[in-house]
Amino acid sequence: MSADGPMRTRLFRTMVFLAAVLLAACASKPPEVVKVFENPEAGAYSKVLVIGVTDDRGTRRGLEDKLTEALTSAGVDATAGHTLTSDKIRLMKSEVNAAAEQAGADAILVTHFVSTETRATEEEGRSDVVSVCRSGDPADYFLYDYDEIKVPNTLKVAHTVVAVSSLYDASNGERLWSIQSTCFDKATFNDVLDEEARVITRQLLNDGLVG
Repeated sequence: MSADGPMRTRLFRTMVFLAAVLLAACASKPPEVVKVFENPEAGAYSKVLVIGVTDDRGTRRGLEDKLTEALTSAGVDATAGHTLTSDKIRLMKSEVNAAAEQAGADAILVTHFVSTETRATEEEGRSDVVSVCRSGDPADYFLYDYDEIKVPNTLKVAHTVVAVSSLYDASNGERLWSIQSTCFDKATFNDVLDEEARVITRQLLNDGLVG
């Protein structure tokens, strides 16, 4: 067999993989944001304490870290709540206020998940046959090799999460702003946290509440 055979087989496999990636990207639904509340007199805040409310310590830390990272990248002085409080899941209001004072924060961002849906679907594999001409006359049937490429069954997991985020004035506890953000069909929960952090931060910036 000439060197063209393996090369064509690799090219075919690459094309199959890229097609799958493109199809997955096209099927991805963009996040949705719904404004729930906004105080028209709210100003811009520069130091934010980030608090995540979840049923799991690891998720709380991950959510706070992702939001803090996104806000910091946008030029906001942000502090993850778990770095100043106990590592428990639920915090008392007094604990949050003490952490805000310790961080010198003028605003408190509280985010909690109100809905989490996980779907798992099995995609059936298939077999593709690739014909590769060895050499000589391409019309000669006997000069072709046939490689069977088997694609196994795959398990596809999709997470859809709805979060509610609220910004509070740290000096008096007054609520300034609330949104509901929904992220659809993420392959991992880490992807969920990444996108929620981007969406929430972008909306805070667009509404002129941080900076």
